[in-house]
Amino acid sequence: MPNKQILLKPIGEVLTDFSDDEIRNSFNGVRGKILIYDKYKDGICCLDGFSHLLVIGYADKARENSQATLKVRFRKIERLYNIKTPEVGVFASGSPDRPNLLIVSILKLMGIKDNILEVDNLDMFNGTPILDIRPFTIERIPKEKIETPDWYKRIWSNQ
Repeated sequence: MPNKQILLKPIGEVLTDFSDDEIRNSFNGVRGKILIYDKYKDGICCLDGFSHLLVIGYADKARENSQATLKVRFRKIERLYNIKTPEVGVFASGSPDRPNLLIVSILKLMGIKDNILEVDNLDMFNGTPILDIRPFTIERIPKEKIETPDWYKRIWSNQ
């Protein structure tokens, strides 16, 4: 199955007035919108009332060769807090450099107007294709059950 083709179709796109650099350098993301294409508008019925969404996008503005990156550092944390972080495997990070260029974000849902979702904590660039949206619910992973390795705890204790 290694050569199996997968075809994904965007259901919408990110709309924001923030520049790519402003978003890239924002620690908590920015406010913005997700435009749901008319064809998929009925799919957002009853999303209002959920506080957070799990949003999957496609990093269409990824750097050249970023799909080959398998080891990364937490560069944004290093830049913002002037600390050194360990080099880890890309799958142990939220790095945008990934083999499949998928962006998975938990966004705060601020409101819904027609086919536009108003969100906060947005870490995707203007025009980013959106592939899927799901409500983020605590039943999936109760907060008290979330664990992180020691190296990750050290990064956050240094800030």
